[in-house]
Amino acid sequence: MPVYDMEKTADYFRPGGPLERAVPGFVYRQEQLCLAQGIADAFTNREFLVAEAGTGVGKTYAYLLPAFLWSLIEKERVVISTRTKALQQQIIGRDIPDLLEAASLDLKFMEAKGRENYLCWNKYITILAGKQNLNESGQLFISRIINWAEKTLTGDRKELNIGAELMKHWSILAADRRGCRKDMCPYHEKCFRLKMMKNLHKADIIVVNHALLLSDLQVNNSILPEYKYLIIDEAHHFDRESFDKLSCGFSFLETSDLFKALFFKDKKYARGYIPHLKSRYPNLTEPLNGASELVSRSMQLLDGMFSNLTRSRLAKDSNYSMVIETQHLEQPWFADLLDDYQEWQVNTRILLDKLRSIQTELGGQEEEGELSGFINALQELAEYAYLIMEENIDSPGSINWIEYQDGWASTLVSSYIMIGDILKERLYSRLDTLIMVSATLAVEEKFDYFLDKVGLSEYLQEERVRTLLQKSPFDYQKQAVLYTVSNMPPPSSQEHSRSVSRVLLDIIEATGGGMLVLFTARKQLQEVSAAIKPWCQNREINLLIQDESGASGLLLEEFIASKDSVLLGLETFWEGIDVKGEALRCVVIVKLPFRSPSDPFCIASDKHCKFLRRNSFQHFMLPDGAMRFKQGTGRLIRSEADRGVVVVLDNRLEKCNYGRIFKNSIPIVRTVSLQEKDLAEEIRRFIATGADE
Repeated sequence: MPVYDMEKTADYFRPGGPLERAVPGFVYRQEQLCLAQGIADAFTNREFLVAEAGTGVGKTYAYLLPAFLWSLIEKERVVISTRTKALQQQIIGRDIPDLLEAASLDLKFMEAKGRENYLCWNKYITILAGKQNLNESGQLFISRIINWAEKTLTGDRKELNIGAELMKHWSILAADRRGCRKDMCPYHEKCFRLKMMKNLHKADIIVVNHALLLSDLQVNNSILPEYKYLIIDEAHHFDRESFDKLSCGFSFLETSDLFKALFFKDKKYARGYIPHLKSRYPNLTEPLNGASELVSRSMQLLDGMFSNLTRSRLAKDSNYSMVIETQHLEQPWFADLLDDYQEWQVNTRILLDKLRSIQTELGGQEEEGELSGFINALQELAEYAYLIMEENIDSPGSINWIEYQDGWASTLVSSYIMIGDILKERLYSRLDTLIMVSATLAVEEKFDYFLDKVGLSEYLQEERVRTLLQKSPFDYQKQAVLYTVSNMPPPSSQEHSRSVSRVLLDIIEATGGGMLVLFTARKQLQEVSAAIKPWCQNREINLLIQDESGASGLLLEEFIASKDSVLLGLETFWEGIDVKGEALRCVVIVKLPFRSPSDPFCIASDKHCKFLRRNSFQHFMLPDGAMRFKQGTGRLIRSEADRGVVVVLDNRLEKCNYGRIFKNSIPIVRTVSLQEKDLAEEIRRFIATGADE
């Protein structure tokens, strides 16, 4: 039996080592070797490590190999979490099997997925029995998946290859939390999701995404098996994702849909599950009639609650969020909301008691389990409403907000202000080793901001956490230059969009395309795209516009394939896209990427800073903006062969003192400030001669 040694992790990465011999295209990089050994040391010493690995370091192999060795040596499970499903699937489908083979290691690995990825037997059988009315497209979907459903061993939707249009109907079959009948389901033993969860206990390496990792924390770790060793890749957003995923929401649409599924009366007929029970069990007519009346009243009160929330809106016909502050609790709309909520909560509790009584009468019947699903779902919604409206609404540790769609209140949400404290309590406290890694964690080569926002600062003081910075191996002096246009109007002025449009046309002429233009606001993207579209059409330049030219994934594919396109994008394109070669030779940053101060996450961070008596701009908005700027500029150079320019059309980079923090946080070392009239020629010169002349 081979003997594995964590101290020899680096040997796998050395020239002539196992990886170079077995992995096609593997190139020795000192930065990767150092990162891998640093991670191995963190496992050995049972400590936390926060590591930034610049583009090209090869961070995935650098953390996978130490994880493999540790699992083999200590017989311990290691969980690896990614932000995106794309990286999760790359790791499980390519990186892990390739690396295990190259290193001659034998481990069991598995991907953990959310329940929505799995076929629900109860839903499937119900549809086959004709108990659910489907339109023609839905019927076609069912006809196309029947053969698969009867044969599949996993029930995983990824096995289906029937086209995106038909897959829109997947939700009618997908397992979901609120419809789950749990151990009362007649197909409990066949449940695909339960099989997946049982199989996870046999795995040495589990790959999960952040959403499921955090959902597991929400349900007292009832999804994933116990683990003490965790690697979080794409860690730069982990605080924001924790803020979102550890929140609770009370949605009008979700709640009204549940009530309508129970009882809904149109002009002619009563519909829903309660009328179905009345037709099956005439002896239960009286309690079922009582339940119908309670559903109708709860629905009326729900309408009243969200009408009062809508009265609070700042503007009509808009999509935004409004944080509920202390002064709002004294306003008439909130008093009316509270009255409706209190009656709704009492009425809904009575309804739940009535449904439980009916459930008892149905003992042993098929409908008992189905009614149980409704009861569980309604119970959870009532608890969420209670948590927000009674426990959190005036709690100093919580932030509560209203989300609007088209000017109407849609959801009431609550989350934690001190999200780092929650992570310490629910996650870090049970870990022996935590590895957090990303290409973007440091600001001016310091990790203070990241450690603070994810709740690891105290661990640094206790010497439980180490930091490691491995810079990109690329030669940025030769490969890239950053230009700032010094005479641009202020980004807050009305003139800015007109100037951006004019400068973009100059840049397009200079580069011939291959441009990614990154915006921070949809309104400005629309203004600029409308201004430059006729010019691009006249010159047959392929202009791709997010939310106008198709889905983001298809947009990116077309951008890469055409090589000379110009893509105008929002937040989706600021990070995570990997375009190598001639297809991307210019990135334009229209504005420095500061977050909207009205974002609940920003307001929560502001409250956190005030609690600590810190300046929120210096300690949150500025470092957060610098990290996002680092992500955006990082789209340009993705390989040793790439060359290109970044153009920033926000004069604050030069005119404000904090501009140096943005510039000092990116790997591009050459920055040039010039006038608009000189920009195009400078770009042409760089493209023609390079940056090292």
